[in-house]
Amino acid sequence: MLSTPTELQAILQLAPEWAPVATSAAEEGGLNIFAFCNRLGAKALYLKAAALEEKRATFLSLLRDAYLRDHLSKMLQSNQNLRRFWSQRRLSAEEQRLHIISFTEELTQKMEAVLIKHLNQRSDDGFKVLLPAYLQRAVQNAAVDYIRQEWSWEKHTLQDMHLDPDQEDPRQNVADDAGHAPENLALSKEQVTHLNQLRRELSAMITDTSYPQEALTVIDCLFGLGLTGESAFGEEMTMRECCDKLNIFGETQARRIARCQVFLDKGLELVRQRLREKLPSIVDAWQGELNVNCASRRELTQQIELTEGEIERLIKNRQFSCLQELVTFDVLKPKRLAEIAEKGAVAAFVPVDLNSATVRDLMDILSLPKPTAKRLASERPFLHLNELVARGLISEGTLEQLVARGALVRRRVADRKRLDLNRVDISELTAAGLAEPQAKRIARGRPFLTWVDLEEFLCCDQSTLSVLRQKFCLGLTPA
Repeated sequence: MLSTPTELQAILQLAPEWAPVATSAAEEGGLNIFAFCNRLGAKALYLKAAALEEKRATFLSLLRDAYLRDHLSKMLQSNQNLRRFWSQRRLSAEEQRLHIISFTEELTQKMEAVLIKHLNQRSDDGFKVLLPAYLQRAVQNAAVDYIRQEWSWEKHTLQDMHLDPDQEDPRQNVADDAGHAPENLALSKEQVTHLNQLRRELSAMITDTSYPQEALTVIDCLFGLGLTGESAFGEEMTMRECCDKLNIFGETQARRIARCQVFLDKGLELVRQRLREKLPSIVDAWQGELNVNCASRRELTQQIELTEGEIERLIKNRQFSCLQELVTFDVLKPKRLAEIAEKGAVAAFVPVDLNSATVRDLMDILSLPKPTAKRLASERPFLHLNELVARGLISEGTLEQLVARGALVRRRVADRKRLDLNRVDISELTAAGLAEPQAKRIARGRPFLTWVDLEEFLCCDQSTLSVLRQKFCLGLTPA
C-alpha cells in the first residue's frame, strides 16, 4: 500500500523520532508505509502503541491499514491450501479475489482486536501479534477452518456419489488430508528446513525402484514438487488434471478420481513410513488429534495405525465417552491404548443428524447395515425420531441403539422470504433497520459462513443479531 503525504505525516506526528527512518526509506524505495513499518519492526510498533494514550486509536488505525491488512492479504494470496482448494472447485480468478478481500478484512479485524487486548492488559510480549510468523499461523488456521467447513457442507449436502462400497469418497481428499500436505510444514521461516529435508527424502524414494512409482508420481504432481518429468515445481495439479496427465484408468471420471485417491493414500503412507525412520521431527509436526468416534477407516489406519480387526470392533461399539472404553468393550488390548493415545487418538461424543449425515456416516458412526442406511437416506427428512419407527423403517430396539450412539433429528424449515445477507445491497440492510456504518461493515466482511462468524465480526448486541436472523439468511457465496 503506497502512502500519501498525509498518511506519512500522521504517523510522523505521532512518532517524530521515526523521521530519520522515514527519510532513509524514502531515499531507498519511496514512501511505502508497509516497508516503513517492516523496517521499524514489530516491537517498536507495539511499544509506540503502548506509549500513546489519547491518540492510540489513530495510531492503531494507521497500523491496521498500513501493516496488518497488507501482510495478511499477501499471505492469503500465496496460501497453498486455498489455491489448491479453489482450483479443484474451478473458482474463477475474480471469485478467488473476492474471497481474499473478505478473508483479509475479517482477519485484519481479528488481529487488531487481539492487539488491542494485549495493549489493554499491558502484556510484555504483545508485540508477537505483529510478527510475520504469528500472522502466517493465523492465516493458515483460518484457511484450514474454511476448507473443513466447505468440505463438511459438501459432504452433508451433496451426499453420496454412488461409489463402490470399498471406494473412498474422493471429495474427502481436499480438507481431510490438509494436515498431511507437505507444504503445510512451511508455515514460517523456521520450518523451511523441514520442507527441504522432505524433498530430499522424496527424491531418494523416487530414484529407488523398490518403491511403487505410480503412488509417488501422484504425490509429485498433486503437490507440484517438480521431482519427476510429469510435474513442474510450484505448479500443483487437481485430481482431474493428475488423472489426465498420468493416464489413470477408469470407466468414469469418478472412478478415475477414486483410483487417483488410492494412489495418493498409498504414497502418503510410504512417505510417512520413510519419515518415521529418517525424520521423526516432521512426523511430530504432522501429529494431531483424531476423534475415534467419527474418524474414517482410512484415518484410523493411517494416523493411529489400527488393524482391520480393531477397526471393525471399534465401529461396531461406537460411540465412546473416553478412550478407556476401548479396553472395556474389548476393542483394544490395554497396552495398545497408550500407543494410540500417543499418536493423537481422543474420544469425544459426536451427535449425528439423521437428516444430513451421509450413508457412510450412518454406517460407520451409527453402525447401521448398508441397506438400512441407504433406506433412511432415501426417506428423509424426518420431523422426529419416533417417525422412523412409525413408518416401519427401523424397530424400537434399533432406535434405542441409535439414540445411545448419538442419533438425533434437526429440523430445517426453509424460509424463502428471507434475503441472503451475503448478497443484499447496503440499501436493503439499512431498510431492515441497520445503521449505515453497520451495513457497510457487513458488506466489507462478507461472505459469512455461520451466524457465529457474523457475531464475532460485527460485535453487535443480541437485539441487532436477532433482527438479522429474522430478516436474512446466510448463503454460501457473495454476489
